[in-house]
Amino acid sequence: MPYVEQEIVIDAPPEVVFDMIANRPEQMPAWWPPIEAQERVTPPPTRVGSRSSYVYKMMGVGIRGEHEVKEMTPNAHLKVTTISGIDSTFDFHFEPAGEGSTRLVVRVDYTLPGSFLGQMLNRLVIEKKNEEDLITGLQNLKAMLESGQ
Repeated sequence: MPYVEQEIVIDAPPEVVFDMIANRPEQMPAWWPPIEAQERVTPPPTRVGSRSSYVYKMMGVGIRGEHEVKEMTPNAHLKVTTISGIDSTFDFHFEPAGEGSTRLVVRVDYTLPGSFLGQMLNRLVIEKKNEEDLITGLQNLKAMLESGQ
């Protein structure tokens, strides 16, 4: 299964970073470029079993789906798995990194349906794009949180 993984240090405490990702999913389009829309399906607060719907733009195509929180340790870990749309798992780890900062590690595992040729194109094109989008998303998140948004 292909995956992308990146980390970043954000000058905000883990509870602030965790809150933005876990408890404000509707904010994701503001920082992660391919996410066009994200809305709660189940009401807050976020907990294991909570669901959100999304529209993810990949290579110019909007893919609709839904995902569910599978694991959650407040301010430390969040694991979300899609239940429709692209087969994927988003794994977020939040660690203190000095006074008032957070080391955020994000790993996204995904599978795209299709032939062997399609899988090879995934390795060459889509995986590179996914990596670039994750880097940009984390930089955007850092900028948002460090500016107090």
